[in-house]
Amino acid sequence: MIEEEEQRGFGERPVTGFEPSLESRVAFHRFALVVYDFRCAVSGLQFPATEGALHDRLEVVPIHPREAEGPLEISNVLVLESRIAHAFAKGWICVDDGYRVVIADRAELGDELSGQVIERRALFLPSDPLFRPASRHFQFHRMVVARYSRG
Repeated sequence: MIEEEEQRGFGERPVTGFEPSLESRVAFHRFALVVYDFRCAVSGLQFPATEGALHDRLEVVPIHPREAEGPLEISNVLVLESRIAHAFAKGWICVDDGYRVVIADRAELGDELSGQVIERRALFLPSDPLFRPASRHFQFHRMVVARYSRG
């Protein structure tokens, strides 16, 4: 006889999560741009708002990448200018626990971005603390992305 408490071999595996739909990703992307007021969190450069969800100069970048099990939530993204987004994804730029910029690899950053990416500058974040990044995601970025992405 099978006990009700016995779950091995019967039933389905627990659901661990769903991939968000394209519509929800687009809405999330647009929401992040609006919350950051179309401003790059690292350089502070502000761009004109656009009608669509995408922006030609700004990217919504996960801090703890989705492919590394990072959550799709506002506390896990930064809005960054496209070239700065690339440097952040490569780990050339990090953020410390005080929400200040750390340049991990100045040589890779190059002269073009050096004027926009200022070491120890505080991030330009949303005014509402509810929409600001969580420090645990920056810790992951420093420990994994920045450490292992640089060559």
